[in-house]
Amino acid sequence: MPSSRRRYLRGCVATLGLASAGCLGSNGYIETSPIGTETTPESGAGTAAHKRSGETEPFVAWQQSLGSPITAPPISTGSSLYVGTESGTVKSFATADGSQQWMYDASDPIRAQPRCVGNTVFVVSGKEGLYEDHIVVALDVESGAKQWTFSPGEWWLELLGATEEMVYVGTNTDAPSKQGRTLYALAVADGSVQWSGEIGDQYEGAVRNGAIYVASYGRFYAYDAESGEQQWITDVSDYYSRTMVATDDMLCYAADVDETHGTVIGVAADTGETVWRHDEGSVASTTLHDGTLYVGGTHVAALNPTTGEQQWRAKQSGYVQQVPVQNGVLYAGGDKIRSYDSSDGKQRWTWEPNVDVEGVVPAAVVSDTLYVDSWTDGDPRNRFKFAVDTTAGTKRWAFDVGSNLTDLSVDEDGAYVAAADTVYALE
Repeated sequence: MPSSRRRYLRGCVATLGLASAGCLGSNGYIETSPIGTETTPESGAGTAAHKRSGETEPFVAWQQSLGSPITAPPISTGSSLYVGTESGTVKSFATADGSQQWMYDASDPIRAQPRCVGNTVFVVSGKEGLYEDHIVVALDVESGAKQWTFSPGEWWLELLGATEEMVYVGTNTDAPSKQGRTLYALAVADGSVQWSGEIGDQYEGAVRNGAIYVASYGRFYAYDAESGEQQWITDVSDYYSRTMVATDDMLCYAADVDETHGTVIGVAADTGETVWRHDEGSVASTTLHDGTLYVGGTHVAALNPTTGEQQWRAKQSGYVQQVPVQNGVLYAGGDKIRSYDSSDGKQRWTWEPNVDVEGVVPAAVVSDTLYVDSWTDGDPRNRFKFAVDTTAGTKRWAFDVGSNLTDLSVDEDGAYVAAADTVYALE
């Protein structure tokens, strides 16, 4: 999960043996500051040479040590990779060769994966512990120069969504509540508050079709993304974290309803009223692709997100949280990777790792390579990453440095992962 304060979140369903590698995401004031000088000039010495002597695997394009434990997993925007550390540094690396482009020092630890929108990189910094107020920092993507900061005087802050004009920030404490927290809409240009509204402690947010939806502890909130007018509120018990997906017309998520575990619910995006329910089996994961809602749990199925009508259902259990759907193929995780024809659910091939892992989760497809996260019950829990040939369903490589790894970040050229104080680019 992207924030250490999410101890209370519903993660994966233990009875299914399914998990993602990551489980395995009031009044305030603004402090704005002008562009500063907290950057380090571009360094030509940042490239880590590709070694074929056995010290590095041949599929490791480059690696870089940051000199401090990595607390914010790497995120790629294609040409640049952004990483945050415990010492408070944010560094930008060229994805092509690993050379350092810039560095910003926030002094306090970077709390979560950076979020990049347009010409801005957003990070949250702050110390762990009670009453340690966190700060949102906006950085220029090209230079790393600080554009502004936002400090409402709250314990923890969460980046819930962003557009070209606005970034949405939620406040949290360590005592989960369905109300009493604040959602701020900040102008990307200068960090000024455009509007604020009440929410609860958050699981996640989604911005879609002019609205921002916030899944919080025990309650969902919907606001007009531009004006801040509250559109609706609805109570939700036992929400399954990271299952909320939004279309223009519907908001879909999984939760326990009455005595039924893992029911998928579709509510009208403009009113919050329940339109349909899917309670065949138990659903613990969702992904939305090209107008189809795919669900995973005791079964993998495809639903119409507008009506809830089931289009097909596979016999096997599986995990489909934010998994890739490429070229008419859905990739599902679990005890093994299964590929399905996305139109009718027919299984194409399966792949199972030959190392001791409890489960595998598809991360992304690039060309004919499927990148895979994994998880185990023991430590290190998130130890292995894999690349699988999507044509044959065979392993291309396995990456292991003997310690915990972050979840994969993938772009059109490859995948990126961090362990301890080092980030790796994998081909």
